[in-house]
Order: sequence, then structure tokens, then C-alpha cells
Amino acid sequence: MHSRYADFVRGYPGIKEIDYFLARSVVSALNREGDTLLFFSVVACSESLREGHSCLQLNDWAGSRHWYNEAGDDETSGYTFPELLAWQQHLCTASISPASAHPIVYENARLYLRRYWQFEDELSNAIKGFSQSLIYDTTKANAILSALFSQGNQKDTEIDWQKVSAANAIGKQFSIVTGGPGTGKTTTVTKLLIALCEVYDEPFSIKMVAPTGKAAQRLTESIANAKALLKPDHDLPESTWSSIPDEAMTIHRLLGVIPHHHQFRFNESNRLKLDILLVDEASMVDLPLMARLFRALPDHARVILLGDSNQLPSVAAGSVLADIAPSPHPGYSERNAESLEQLTGYPVPVAKSEAIDCLTHLSRSYRFKDSGGIGQLAKSVIGGDVDSSWTLLNGDDSEVRLSQETNFSCWLRQLTEQFYSNIAQSSDVAVALEQFSSFRLLAATRVGDRGVDAINAEIDRVIKRQLGIPLSKRFYHGCPIMITQNNYETGVFNGDIGMIWRHEDRLQAAFPGMGAEIRWLSLSRLPSFELVYAMTIHKTQGSEFDHVAIAMPHQHLPILSRELIYTGLTRAKSALEINCQKSVWGKTVKRRVSRNSGLFDKLYRDVVQISLI
Repeated sequence: MHSRYADFVRGYPGIKEIDYFLARSVVSALNREGDTLLFFSVVACSESLREGHSCLQLNDWAGSRHWYNEAGDDETSGYTFPELLAWQQHLCTASISPASAHPIVYENARLYLRRYWQFEDELSNAIKGFSQSLIYDTTKANAILSALFSQGNQKDTEIDWQKVSAANAIGKQFSIVTGGPGTGKTTTVTKLLIALCEVYDEPFSIKMVAPTGKAAQRLTESIANAKALLKPDHDLPESTWSSIPDEAMTIHRLLGVIPHHHQFRFNESNRLKLDILLVDEASMVDLPLMARLFRALPDHARVILLGDSNQLPSVAAGSVLADIAPSPHPGYSERNAESLEQLTGYPVPVAKSEAIDCLTHLSRSYRFKDSGGIGQLAKSVIGGDVDSSWTLLNGDDSEVRLSQETNFSCWLRQLTEQFYSNIAQSSDVAVALEQFSSFRLLAATRVGDRGVDAINAEIDRVIKRQLGIPLSKRFYHGCPIMITQNNYETGVFNGDIGMIWRHEDRLQAAFPGMGAEIRWLSLSRLPSFELVYAMTIHKTQGSEFDHVAIAMPHQHLPILSRELIYTGLTRAKSALEINCQKSVWGKTVKRRVSRNSGLFDKLYRDVVQISLI
């Protein structure tokens, strides 16, 4: 440890070395070495970035004391930031406005590292640039929308938001479709792509992407299933069906990864060749990656973002989808509402103030019954209703169960015997993979006695004892694994789940392919992987299982939030079991993930920099 930092941190425990040295370099570059407030402002900004915020929101820190010695209650340790107005006035004297060339930027009560201000500014300007309305034949649009979206079981007075979302995107370069699990997002967007091809009667070049290899694989399967269901009922030209891609890819693969470099082959100087881009699981895409994706798009491209804004935000900085797709929807402009009613027959809500015309939210779940326990629990959790959610969890609904088992190891053994013990005795690997994919045990963290690593190790020991396998043996018949690194050569990607199985007289790795196909890989060709009896909730975004069990920690941790619980419980289609204490549940449901950024203001409010001096 650097001796100067070691001396400094005694008075400010909790300040990380990386934040300390960044702040020192910034104040030095600005020739303000004696500016204590600026120094600690940069420390706070750097700390906020590591926590996922794209900027430091001054409102959250003004007048508060940080980095002090809590145990000793030392009044001399730590730093107290001034009240908001005084802090703003001070930063305005530092000449760190967006127009400057300095490494930090102050704008509208937010302090950024310049790189992240540029990402945010670039993305907001790019989206605005793609927000023009397009001219199309409304008669054609009416006809194809009516053909694709029949009334079905929909009530006459109930708005078909799937139809509205397709209608809303037909005349726009940029559109967002959000919705919870089971609301039919991929079916809707498949119909939207068909409608675009029919209305504009053009041979579009369409690309479909997702943030991870696993998510791309799921998108490929979902779109293929949707096409297979729609094709028999709609007599459309083969050119329309063939325009919709058979395969999705990762965003990184689309942009072209350059080894050992953070830039991509496709960028503002070398644009992608496409007409329509569909981005699935957009909530998982961080701010820098989304900015680089828009940077590489041709000016004429149409962009459709698909996702659930209530799910966990990206692992890296930013919460792009939540920023640009607020929930609940504020409503549409009068002009857009009139257009949508003409196309669909539905009177959609008009905004009272800030209209967001590019966004449609799907609200009807086809996975969960309106009266079902999982759907009701999901609504109460994401709404932050502690009492209602705990009552539902303790109720007698057949879908939801609170585990009363106080002995955690005993609970794991019960789940192991019920769902995992017989996998190795399956008749073939396809049956074993199907059996394994019907259930998943989820945890909030990787570490700790209720984390994924400890749970996997415990279940692994139980299984090995049952099968008579030495505890020291790493591979064995029936062992489930998850790939943790993309590998285009073998065609397996981060998040892919397979199983070690005896095949052709030796242990190999089996992965599900398209349909009933099984892909076999020798163990020597496997990229990095890990045991996967249990997974983190983060890793399961976009997945679904018949039965889900969630293991919560003994005590509340900073990582726990209502978005985490919502994401985990909505992976279950028919049965959910949660092992959790009431105190932990209450604190978790109360806590909402909120990431600071200026993206919403820049995109929808067009806020300008205000000078205070």
C-alpha cells in the first residue's frame, strides 16, 4: 500500500485506493491541489461509478458525512459535504462544464467522469436522432395489424397492448417494448417485424442481438417458435418469413470484438450494414455498450429495444432501459394517441405532462394467472408492498410456498433428493437435461454460507455420497455445468448449461441444441465452466423454469433489493419456494435499486445547463 494513501485513509476509512489516486490526479490536472471539496467530490463520483451510477447526484450526498470511523465515533474522521447550493456554486467556479476539456464534468447538479458524461450525452443524442416519424401506407398497416392480432380471448373493452406496441413502432425509427415475464414480448416483436416487411414491402436486412450468448440463444429459439406458430395461419410471401433471421447473436459479436481492446470493428467510422436492429434483454445492456452500439448504426436504421425495465439493471454502470422506459408509462402525446387509435381502434392514455411516444408497455401476462400466487407476489414485490407480499408468501396458494425449514443443510438435502438425485439414472442425456431444466435453485450472492459457491459444494457432496463417487473427483456422470466464457469455435457461450455424461465409453459434455439435437464436446475443448446445481439470480435473467427455489441470506445485504427478488421469483412458471426470514424479506422488498444518471432528463426534458454564478 502506498504510504501516503495509508496515512490518509486513517482519517477517512472506507475510501478506496483507486478513488483516492483518481481524485489526486484530477485536482492536480485542474491546478486545484488545495481544493478539498473538489477532491472529495471526485472521490464520491468514482465511488458512485463503481456502484453502478453513471454520475454523482449531488442531492444524495449534500449535507451528509462520509468515510468516518463508525466504531470509535471519532468526530475528527470522515468528511461532511456542504449543503446543495453551496456545493453547486463551488463546482461552478472550477471550470468543469461540458464545454471544457477536463476529466470531470459538472452539469445540472450531477458530477461525471468525462468518459461517462460522453457516453450518456452521445446515447441521448443518438436516440433523438433516431426519433423521427416515418411515412407509411395506413391502409396496409391496418390490414396487416388486423390479420396478425385477432381479438381471441381479449375482452372488447380491453386494450390489446401487443397490437398497440406493433402499431406504435411501425411509423418510428426508434421504439421500446417492455413487459414482465410471460407478456409475449418475443411473439409481439415477431409480428412487428412481419408487419414492417408487409407495410413497407422492402427486403429489409434485420439483425437480432442480446447482451449474452445465452440470451441470444433464447431469442433465437423464441423467434423460431413464434414463426412456427404464426406461419400456418398467415398466408404471407416467403420473402417476408425469410426476412426474419433464424439466428440472434451477441451485441459484441455484431460489433466485432477486437482482442485486448475496448473498441469494436464497427463504430462511427465503420457503420453496420443493417436496416432493422432488435435488441432483446435491453435491461442487461450497460451504458458504455449501448452507446457504442448506437455509435455503429447507419443513419437510416430502425431500432427496437425489448426488455423488462423492472428487472435488475446491468452489471456495469448505467440503467439504460429503466432510464428511457419509465414505469408506469406516463402516456402518449395527443397526436400519437390519435394515430394509434386509428390503427388499432383502442383509445390509449394521453400524457398530462411529459409524453413518451416511443414506449409501449405490455401488461397482460400469459404465463401467470391473474389470480395466481406467482403473478400476485411479483406485483406486490415490485410495488414495494412488504405486508402484502409476506402475506402472499405465507398463504395457501398452490404456486407459492415459504420454506419453514430452519436447518438450511436439511432444506438443501430435501431439494436435492426431490430434483437432482435421480438425474444420473435417467435413460438418456436428453431426458436428464429436460429434467434438470425444469427446476433451478437460485441464490442472491456467490459467497457466504447461503451463496452459490457454498450451495453447489454442499449439493455436490450429497450427490457424490449417494452415487458412491470420491469427493475429490471433479467430473462424474450426471454432473451439471454452466459455461462462463464465450467460445465461438465450439459454439458454447457464457450462461450455456450442459451436463457431463458418459458417451461413447468416455465422459463428455452434452448441451441442448435446436429441437431434439444434442451437441457433444470433449472435456478438453470446454472453455471455462462451473458447477451449476445453484445459480445467482443475476445469471438467470431471461430464463424460465417450471419450479424455482430461492435461498435468501440470513441477514440483509446491500445487494438485496425488490428488483432482485422480482427477477428471481418471475423465473418460475408454476411453482415457487423461498427460504427467507421475515426481517430480511421486509428490508429487501423496501429497498429499490436506483441508479443515478441524467439520461431521462436529456432525452425527454431537454434540460440545459444552469449557471449559479
